[in-house]
Amino acid sequence: MNLTSVSIPLSALFFVLYVAVSVAIGVVSSRKETDEEFMIAGRKVHGILMMATMAAGWFDGVTLSIYLAYVYQYGFAALSLFVGIACGFLLFRHYAPRIKAIADRRQAYSMSEYFYYVLGKQNGLMFSVFLLVQYFGYLVINFILSGKVLAALFPFLSYPAAVAIGGAIILTYLLLAGFQAVVKTDLFQLLIMIFMTVLASTFFAGKVNVSAAEFDVGRMGIGNIIGFLAIAGFGVMVAPDIWQRVFAARDQVALRRGFSYTAIILPALAIVITVVGLATKQALPQIRAEDALVQAFFTLLPFGIKEFAAVLLYAVSLSSSDTVTFVVSSIVTRDLKNYTNRFNEDSNRRLTRMLMIGFVLLAILVATTYQQIIQIALALGSLNLALFPVVFATLYWTLKPRAVFWSLVVVLVSVVGLGTMNSLDPQTAALSLPIALVCLLLFQLILPRPAIIGPQQE
Repeated sequence: MNLTSVSIPLSALFFVLYVAVSVAIGVVSSRKETDEEFMIAGRKVHGILMMATMAAGWFDGVTLSIYLAYVYQYGFAALSLFVGIACGFLLFRHYAPRIKAIADRRQAYSMSEYFYYVLGKQNGLMFSVFLLVQYFGYLVINFILSGKVLAALFPFLSYPAAVAIGGAIILTYLLLAGFQAVVKTDLFQLLIMIFMTVLASTFFAGKVNVSAAEFDVGRMGIGNIIGFLAIAGFGVMVAPDIWQRVFAARDQVALRRGFSYTAIILPALAIVITVVGLATKQALPQIRAEDALVQAFFTLLPFGIKEFAAVLLYAVSLSSSDTVTFVVSSIVTRDLKNYTNRFNEDSNRRLTRMLMIGFVLLAILVATTYQQIIQIALALGSLNLALFPVVFATLYWTLKPRAVFWSLVVVLVSVVGLGTMNSLDPQTAALSLPIALVCLLLFQLILPRPAIIGPQQE
């Protein structure tokens, strides 16, 4: 029997089941849905859903492909990425109740809208610029990876067609139920992630020989490890999708539980999936590191398991695309409402739906023409990290709006410069943090403008 002739129908069956469940969740979530439920899940997400939606956003195709690339190159030292992520969630857990209280009082829907109220219009707009660039880039990366997986799953599909199909899938349920669909599909996707991780690692466990060299921290370099810890740990604190989930939480108990559970489950999944990266390195020593994830599933798994696991991998690689699409669209929606007089609360849903379609179409176009995943991700992580000094400082001190603005301008120029020179790695990408901190302190001291009131004084 020709296994290829059986493989494609089997993959198609698993794929159709995944799409059907995702769309069904969107249909059910959209029934009798209010604007508040569409935009922010009614601010009533409980602990388990909070954990699922946070974990699904941080164990997605982007993080997984970068992590396995570094496991392929450096072994267990790459775990510093998920150690940093766990620390970031525990740090955010401490401040999240205070942030949520302010957001509820202001009825903020997005991170940039929160800082529009806290740091003024100019800085709210600067936050929007940073967050839109970052999260549109993440959307492109998710489409690149999901397109590669789907094209490998169905060889008769061209890569552009595979990317477009991913966009169509997430738009189907997003247009129906908005952020409420994001939260509920994330629970389904988290279950898929756990099952895929355990399934693949169980198969590879007997095929990998773990040597002492894989535990050699020096191979990755202390600088890269510190960079990973900083990008991941501080990056959680300034991730707009996490802020949006904080705003959507039912109460502070649900919020704390969600952060705590996520800080436990993500490193556990990372330890298990490390087996896949090490096995791929030993079986396929000549491939590009950033291709390790896709090659492991499509080259090393046997018939039957490969088809099922590959569809699970596709679901994981697409898992945060819905979140990112909604986040960037809602940022623009709320900015148009806050900065112009043409839109009001009643146009939230309609405008957000139009923006989601526009962002997805643009991301599909970019993903089909540029595919350097790691470089894009490092640049975006560096931009994300640059926001941390400002975000953290507003929790304790009053800041001069011009000091915030010019510190962010300097960081933006420095990150663009490093990216242009193709000089980004985990170590150099983390430089945006000290640059942002020094610039903020310097401008805070020398600029004369009076401080505005921060949330700690409200």
